[in-house]
Amino acid sequence: MTDKKDRYLLSRITAACQRNYEPQFFDFYDEMLQKKIVDTINNSGVPYLFFGGYSDAERKMLCIYPEYLLEAELDWPIFAIEFDKTFPLDHRNVLGELMHLGITRESVGDINIGDKTVQILVHQRLHDYLWTNFNQVKGREINVRLKEYAQISGFQKEFKRLSVIVASNRLDGIINKIWGFSRQNSLVYIKQGKVRVNYTEIGKNDFRLQPGDIISLRGKGKARIVSMNERTKKGNIRLEVDQYR
Repeated sequence: MTDKKDRYLLSRITAACQRNYEPQFFDFYDEMLQKKIVDTINNSGVPYLFFGGYSDAERKMLCIYPEYLLEAELDWPIFAIEFDKTFPLDHRNVLGELMHLGITRESVGDINIGDKTVQILVHQRLHDYLWTNFNQVKGREINVRLKEYAQISGFQKEFKRLSVIVASNRLDGIINKIWGFSRQNSLVYIKQGKVRVNYTEIGKNDFRLQPGDIISLRGKGKARIVSMNERTKKGNIRLEVDQYR
């Protein structure tokens, strides 16, 4: 979302906090926007919850609700689309097809690509439209299955463990090792605002990473620093990194 859209959303959320008489559900937001929303809502003191359809979801829907309700009583307007993965595809292929149908990114939660199954979390308002119109990806026909909110199951995130050698814990010298491009390209991605650490945009190439940090690189994916304690004989750092697919 643009800064203008962010400000408009946050103003809507502020207004919702002031008329908190019934559950008010918003769209799906990424971790960076979730942090901005939390800062806004915490000033009001009203109950709220983020949920993306299952416990480990990254993109999550927001609900602001009155104090007399319990979290377990919230009926989330979320459903899942699933189809068998019978040909090679990735996250961008699926998202591109949805955008081609006129679906906004905020209407869609996580897009999970497994070895055999693809799962997409979506706002309930698109239920009938997608059942009728979402029938292909990459020009290949798909047979979708719709799962209502109560039927949604979690999705195991797939990753591969990397072991890389770096001279230091600087951001620019680590992201190129993880994703396999030049150090110069690292500087370009950082300057363009495409790199986030723990869901905060980082604009300094010499930013220092720590174990546990989550790095997001727009267009490339996400990775988590598992450890960086081991030193080689030459004094370099051996990183263990989980790169998510």
